[in-house]
Amino acid sequence: MKNLTLLCAVTMLAACAVPQGGMKRSGGVGLFGNLGQPAQETQPFVEETVEVITSPPGARVHVNDGFVGYAPVKAAVRRIWSGTPGNMVLDLVKIEAFPVAGGQCVQSGLFGQNNLQVQSPVRFPMTNCAATRPAGKK
Repeated sequence: MKNLTLLCAVTMLAACAVPQGGMKRSGGVGLFGNLGQPAQETQPFVEETVEVITSPPGARVHVNDGFVGYAPVKAAVRRIWSGTPGNMVLDLVKIEAFPVAGGQCVQSGLFGQNNLQVQSPVRFPMTNCAATRPAGKK
């Protein structure tokens, strides 16, 4: 009876030590593998540099509602990963160019859809104004 109990206990303990399907291999040699090595973690953000060029130059440029300078300008953008594991998405980048002279209009856009890097340079023609209709006219 003692032998059967001892055999069952050893079998249960050995079953706990068997690697499961989703476990990562430590890669180290020995009982403790990579003990003392820092864990490799993915960063919760992505750093990108975006260049904004306007025609004519000199427009006030805002990236994600923050002033970064007058065009042409390069700005560092931090895009945050959000969502649940397996469904992670990167934040979009909102770029706006505000006119500094008459005959120009505000230009803006959202960039980085589908977790893609923002294509640089971003170009805005400041004189590309949409025709507006007076109120009440169709």
